[in-house]
Amino acid sequence: MSNRDEKIQVEDQVKEQGGNHREIEIQDMDEVKEAEKAAGKKESKTEKKKTTSAKDKEIQKLKKEIEELKDKYLRQVAEFENFRKRKEREMEEFWRKANADLILKLLPILDDIERSLESARRDQNFEALVEGIEMIYKTFLKVLEAEGVTPISAVGQEFDPEYHEALMQVEKEDVPPNTVVEEHQKGYLIGNKILRPAKVIVSKE
Repeated sequence: MSNRDEKIQVEDQVKEQGGNHREIEIQDMDEVKEAEKAAGKKESKTEKKKTTSAKDKEIQKLKKEIEELKDKYLRQVAEFENFRKRKEREMEEFWRKANADLILKLLPILDDIERSLESARRDQNFEALVEGIEMIYKTFLKVLEAEGVTPISAVGQEFDPEYHEALMQVEKEDVPPNTVVEEHQKGYLIGNKILRPAKVIVSKE
């Protein structure tokens, strides 16, 4: 074999080996890409798992906060209900005591009425009965005054719809128009508030 033929053979071998190396390089690159792709998928799954875990934690945190707020709300409702019931009991007790105190003050008047009736039946004395009733009336007025109850002035006063309730109007020449000329039912104040208005008859204008 000539030198020229040997040279060509060597070149062909080199080319063949170079091609093989290139094929090996290409295979290696494909394997690297596959590995990178697999690693990317694995990383994506891990990241997704972390995101899901974070969401689960946030949901659990929100659920806990909701339960705490619900518990706080229920406690406040219970406390308010207990407060309302306690105030109702206190008001009931207050009025029960107030009524008891007033009744205790009225009982002596009832005793006087009983004694006056017994005396009138026994003695058949009409004047004594009238005197007894007058005494009871005065005693009763004193009890009312002690409780802040006072009668409303009516007859001779100018008609005032705040304190007087007009039953009718009549012609009266000797009094100014719109004047209370007669009282059918006495009115009362308790403090500065109207307990009930006086029922009156008023002169026409």
